[in-house]
Amino acid sequence: MKLEICANSYQSAINAQEAGADRIELCTELSIGGITPSYGLLKKVAKNIHIPVHVLIRPRSGNFVYTDNEFARMKENITLCKKLNVNGIVSGVLKSDNSIDLERTKELIALSKPLSFTFHRAFDCVTNPKESLLQLIALQVDRLLTSG
Repeated sequence: MKLEICANSYQSAINAQEAGADRIELCTELSIGGITPSYGLLKKVAKNIHIPVHVLIRPRSGNFVYTDNEFARMKENITLCKKLNVNGIVSGVLKSDNSIDLERTKELIALSKPLSFTFHRAFDCVTNPKESLLQLIALQVDRLLTSG
């Protein structure tokens, strides 16, 4: 079993690595469900952490339905993460009816390649989990993160 720790600062990433974590999910603002970390934090963690780092790509708290501007920012952040040589992306997009936005999710997955892609807690909001899981399998998502 792999142990992934959600790190929300440079120090928490160091602590996770030193404590024997196998992987880190890097984000900030855990109190509001997590958002994309700053460039400075991304750069420092990418340079100094030696276990796999997966970065949360989420422009704001709240729901998982994003405007065109928010979605463009998500894509820019994925491109930045690739340049920093992180190991994976953690993200997800829903439609206003809480179904998976298949087109946007597919676009994020393609942009993330060759990095690993985890569909995150947005899954907890879907109205039809069985159908949504089959859709994510068809999109070839590497992992699914859920609160259960």
